[in-house]
Amino acid sequence: MLKQKATAKIKARYAFVVVVVLCVVIGYAAYRQIFDREIEKETARHRQNLETVSLSINATLSKYEELPLAIAKDSRIHAALEPTATDKTIAQANEYLAEINRILGTDTIYIMNRDGLTLASSNWDQSDSYVGDNYSFRPYFKGAIESGIGKFYGIGVASGKPGYYIACPVFVGGQTLGVITIKIRLSEIQSAIGEFNDYLLVTNEDGIVILSSEASQLYKSTRLLSPEARQKISATRQFYDQPLDAFQFHGTALTIDDDNERQLLNGEAYLVQSVPLGGRGWDIVQISRTREARTFALNGSGAIGFAAGFLMISLLIWYYRRAAHREKLEIFANIETQIQDRTIELTAKIHDLEKAESILKKTRDDAVQAGKLAVLGQMAAGVTHELSQPLSAIQLYAGNTKKLIECGNLPLACENIDSINALVTRAGTILSELKTLYRNDETRVEPIALNTIIQNAVLVMNPFIRKANIRLDIVGLDALVMSSTGKLEQVFINLMSNSVDALALLPDGVIEIRCTRIKDSVVVRYADNGPGITESANDKIFEPFYTTKPSGKGLGLGLAISKFIVDAIGGKIECHNLSTGGLEFIIVLRHADKPT
Repeated sequence: MLKQKATAKIKARYAFVVVVVLCVVIGYAAYRQIFDREIEKETARHRQNLETVSLSINATLSKYEELPLAIAKDSRIHAALEPTATDKTIAQANEYLAEINRILGTDTIYIMNRDGLTLASSNWDQSDSYVGDNYSFRPYFKGAIESGIGKFYGIGVASGKPGYYIACPVFVGGQTLGVITIKIRLSEIQSAIGEFNDYLLVTNEDGIVILSSEASQLYKSTRLLSPEARQKISATRQFYDQPLDAFQFHGTALTIDDDNERQLLNGEAYLVQSVPLGGRGWDIVQISRTREARTFALNGSGAIGFAAGFLMISLLIWYYRRAAHREKLEIFANIETQIQDRTIELTAKIHDLEKAESILKKTRDDAVQAGKLAVLGQMAAGVTHELSQPLSAIQLYAGNTKKLIECGNLPLACENIDSINALVTRAGTILSELKTLYRNDETRVEPIALNTIIQNAVLVMNPFIRKANIRLDIVGLDALVMSSTGKLEQVFINLMSNSVDALALLPDGVIEIRCTRIKDSVVVRYADNGPGITESANDKIFEPFYTTKPSGKGLGLGLAISKFIVDAIGGKIECHNLSTGGLEFIIVLRHADKPT
């Protein structure tokens, strides 16, 4: 007896250690899930802010782009660029440029001849006058001569002050006499960036920081500069004598490029993300703390871990109490057997019969209840699975419509609203189909245009396809197939949904749909270039509740429902891995010409 108690204590200690380990594992898994979800929310919120800032900066710069053309039409500019120009005409041009520069609030306005020599400038009477300097090596001069407009950010050679240059040619009688250039100060934009709570910076096409809420980080490089890039910067004297050191944030080197639009830094303490700034090749970057997301994830994971521990300990206590109670019953049973063998035998039989009857009744009630719960679970899973894509698409279209209305793009907003109406109609059709399934009505098969079926499925999944940067390649056949309204669309929605999950992390995801006519059948080949599936998964791919997705990412009903639909309309569906990589589904449907 003492040995059994000692063994029970050892088992209890091991059980407690296992509970602690499981609580830690569950808590960590919960932390990762909650933290990743919160980071996604913060990323979406910050992207909206960055896009707003990007539009504001781009609008500020764009309002100056037409000014050089207007100034270039003045006769005083033409006279100063003529070979016969005199000191008087040059002086008149200087005074005109100075007056225009004062009115516009720009940094400097100056004109150069075809060789890049500055003839007149708004700062002609200042110590850093551009008059007499040659800027033919600057990209904005070459751009104006070669393509009609030049844009460039750089540090002034004469003034040592940074600015944004906009240049255009001066035409007289169909000939190019020279180039007029406006230099814009970016101090207004710099001040606006400095007012943000988070760390903001703007990088040019080479990844050099040109604007920053932290002045010490100006002219730092956020990516590795190639020898060609350094040679170009040196030749154009873009950043004068700046060393262009690597960008450091809290002692950590930070690389920002188009393939790394969002990243976590310093042990996930900071979130770094960027969006393009207009069509200039610039990017606006935000570095923000993830303190709120981490705190929320820690609190949530701690609560889940403690709840799991409490539940497991409660189960262990119940188990040990039940075991102790069972041992007491066995002892009492043995004592009663020794005292009254016959009486105990009869009593035990009666008790066994009553217990068996009670267990049978309970088992019957549990079976009925389990059947009800199974039916309820399947219906809930079906409704969730069928309506998840249209509802998610409606949410994305609605959010995009709000942005479009704020931007004043009402035509495109109306198109989004039409798409939302179509998706609502689609959801109503799904509910109608589910009610039909609940009543166990016979599936109605009729001729339907295959192109219409595929396009309706694309309408539902298009927001998710665009978000995952997946290229959709459809070669359709304008043919009628025997199908049931709405059901075959769900098959393609399920396939596209699986492809979006499989291709989410690939930079060059592709979905191909090829439709061909073979005798009395229409063969649809649906393929993507994802990772495919294993041979063992191929045998179970159409089984209900079988899924290759991580836990919580899918119920395993999509392909089972798809096969049920295809079989119900008289078709066939199968899948296999492609030799070139990816997974292909082959769907064979009856052509409408074939008798039913």
